[in-house]
Amino acid sequence: MEEMNLEEMRNQFAILKEQLDKQEIVSDRLFRETIKTKNKDINFVKKFGDWLVPIVILLYLPLYFTHVASLAFIIVTCIMLVGGMVSTYYVHKPVDKLNFMDDDLASVARVMAKFKKQQTKGLYISFAVLIPWAAWACYELAWKNGPMGINPWILTASMVFGGIIGGIIGISIYRKVINVAQDIIDEIEKN
Repeated sequence: MEEMNLEEMRNQFAILKEQLDKQEIVSDRLFRETIKTKNKDINFVKKFGDWLVPIVILLYLPLYFTHVASLAFIIVTCIMLVGGMVSTYYVHKPVDKLNFMDDDLASVARVMAKFKKQQTKGLYISFAVLIPWAAWACYELAWKNGPMGINPWILTASMVFGGIIGGIIGISIYRKVINVAQDIIDEIEKN
């Protein structure tokens, strides 16, 4: 009789252990799915830039042919846009290679921390490059080659206003990406 109770308890313990193992696998899978879903916000920025840069380049090229801007300005602008696209690709490449369902979570956290650091460095470099470029753009498009009869100060003010709006949008996108990366790191550290 005691042997039967002991055997029955072993069977029940084995069943309980199997159920707990399944529950742990499901929660790990859900956790990884959550991280994978959050990563889609990061990938959006890269895909947006991949489409935006060629379109902007195509819009800038006619400025030279209509004598609105100098060839040097157009070339530098196109180089900046392509450089930004290449740097975005370089920074996002390790994140794109992550397999959130199978990779070690510690390595995922390291990649995301490096991504955050590179994003921040990229923001500082962008501002260091864009401020002199914006001054050059104001000179080229408002003062040197501005339309006759329009006050260059009005054109400059509208370009500065557009630059501020663009900066606000850029910083908000940057903050969203950084927050998503930090959320992923925090989720991993909690588990």
